[in-house]
Amino acid sequence: MRAMNDAREACEKYLPGLAEELGGVPLTTLEAPGGPGLAAFRRSGGPGLLIPGAYGGGGASALDAVRVGRALGAISPSLGVAAAMHNFSVASLVALVASEDAGGLEWMLIEAIARDRLLVASGFAEGRTGSGILDSSVTAVPVEGGGFLVNGVKKPCSLTHSMDLLTAGVALPTADGQGGSELGVALVPAQSPGITRKPFWGSPFLAGAESDEVRLEDVHVPQELMLRPQVELGSGLDTLQTVGFVWFELLVTSAYTGTVARLAEAAVAGGRGSAIDRAALVTGMEAAAGLAENVARQVDAGPVGNDELAASLTARYAVQDLLVDVADRAAEVLGGLAFACSPDIGSLLAVSRALAFHPPSRTASAQALLDHCAGAPLRVR
Repeated sequence: MRAMNDAREACEKYLPGLAEELGGVPLTTLEAPGGPGLAAFRRSGGPGLLIPGAYGGGGASALDAVRVGRALGAISPSLGVAAAMHNFSVASLVALVASEDAGGLEWMLIEAIARDRLLVASGFAEGRTGSGILDSSVTAVPVEGGGFLVNGVKKPCSLTHSMDLLTAGVALPTADGQGGSELGVALVPAQSPGITRKPFWGSPFLAGAESDEVRLEDVHVPQELMLRPQVELGSGLDTLQTVGFVWFELLVTSAYTGTVARLAEAAVAGGRGSAIDRAALVTGMEAAAGLAENVARQVDAGPVGNDELAASLTARYAVQDLLVDVADRAAEVLGGLAFACSPDIGSLLAVSRALAFHPPSRTASAQALLDHCAGAPLRVR
């Protein structure tokens, strides 16, 4: 498949040797807790993929990033998802560095991520049914002497055990002292006192992404590590958050596209079914990859705003449907004996559904997308 050839070329360019190192590892090993995927990602320079070359990173474009993400998802769904969470957080930090409000600490942090190959976990509202993506169950209160005490729980939180830094959305008291809360983003070193980890992920699927529970109890976050995007909780998105959410949708969509492509490629290579059946798998995967790549080209052209966010959500939901259809067709072409004899097919088939579990839900975005089509600003919940 052309889309997967492009993906593998990009992966080798930016993460040299990764595909070869993991290519012979059984999928069951890669998907298990403590599998070798994340360590290989770190060794190959994966943490710096989206950091500009001026800061020591790979300087990948959005187009190349979605191709790398697609390749990672095909190697290991768990690695693809974990890398997407890391890269989404890094892309948001890079956007902050590029903003006019950035101070000295942010670029030093960016350099450290690339230089020391630090893994960054993302802790936002994901996983709480009915919550908005700007809501937060984690709170931060200012303390005498400076900084904040942060309390709350994030579950699931990918990279729970391998992370070096946690980026967490927190509810902050408003700066004017008039009550209410506004969104803050805490940058928390993973070994900070008060951080504990507990088992949470009970599913055998995507277990290698380390999506367990992270608990924060009176964790001190210095003033300079608490970012304050100018938005009230639940009210809408500022520019920085818009950039972050566009990257999130692109990256997770690409990871799952790679996962289903692995299943489709196996079906095509097996030669079973009719030419029409196999061609349908190819066209479905090329369409899914093309939808994400089209949005990535818009991101690279810049600037990123409301229209790009709408485009990323539109692509994500369209790909979500395509992946389920292609995965079902591929499993049918491979046949019942293949399903019975290999755990890989059932695992990939199950994971093909998981894009639907990432925020925002189709239900939460439906009216917003309709309103946007009519010319209104997109308000994502």
